[in-house]
Amino acid sequence: MFIKNFLLFLFIYFLTWLLLIFGEVHNPTLMSQWIYDVYKKKETIAKSIKGRKVVIMAGSNALFGIDSHKLSQYFKLPVLNDGVNAGIELPLILYMAKRVINPNDIILAPLEYPMYSYNGKAGIQMIDYLLSREPSFFWQLSIKEQFYIIWHIPINRLIDGYFYKGGKRIQSGIYGVHHINQYGDQIKTEKKYKKKYMFEKIKKYEDNPEKYGKEFNSNSLGWDYLEKFIKWSRDRNVTVIFMPSVLMKHKSYFNNPIEQKFYKNIGKIVENRGWRYIGKPFDYMYNPLYFFNTNFHLIKKGQILNTNKIINNLNHEKL
Repeated sequence: MFIKNFLLFLFIYFLTWLLLIFGEVHNPTLMSQWIYDVYKKKETIAKSIKGRKVVIMAGSNALFGIDSHKLSQYFKLPVLNDGVNAGIELPLILYMAKRVINPNDIILAPLEYPMYSYNGKAGIQMIDYLLSREPSFFWQLSIKEQFYIIWHIPINRLIDGYFYKGGKRIQSGIYGVHHINQYGDQIKTEKKYKKKYMFEKIKKYEDNPEKYGKEFNSNSLGWDYLEKFIKWSRDRNVTVIFMPSVLMKHKSYFNNPIEQKFYKNIGKIVENRGWRYIGKPFDYMYNPLYFFNTNFHLIKKGQILNTNKIINNLNHEKL
């Protein structure tokens, strides 16, 4: 009798939880607003481009780290910087990128390193964006990912969904369409725009290096998503070129055996799958003085330096 009642309780609890989630799906949240605004602007830019183009596909390291006008001059093609926020995770980033990619396009993919190790465990930004802006994408995820999302929606996120705090375009702060140019790049990242708290944040990043080598998984679900994306691209004659992400330099990346091995070999791991990879991760690590407000976001001076490095690597490629 106890077991029967317990199972009934679990069923009712699960059903109630699903109904609560269903009741707030597609309600715009404040957390997702700037990401939604920026993606919509970039989709509008993409629609205005006729013919072949170059698409930058990644998170915010690309948003802050690439001068698309300079790349456009190099390619002699229109360039769209589709980088927004790595926090929404690899599956959603690939899904959103497909909306702006046309047959024969060229994709440069400086994916943030955690994306290669995506294991199906969605972070809060992915959960929030998926529920509030792209709920239909939920059904394209694996059963494992779906159950993870259902059981890891925080109560406060559920409440936010019912209060409709989003829906109005953000026009202030660092992130939003008001700081996106006609190529999709972040603007106003010159050193003069850095606030005191940003310098303090950069200092904290200096003292707390990432552990991407330790966390790396060569058999993660992320590779399956990339495999499918490459096939989708090849079916459309789209060229995909992977490359290093921007990252703040730290001695542990050079001295720690595990971290050093990761950065030394990630390009080879990608190439062993039959995909193209240009550049060396160590060359895309920059001193703290080049960063704006995180260990992925470059100031304008760093953006130019990074773009020149990309062009130099592309000079050795047949496109």
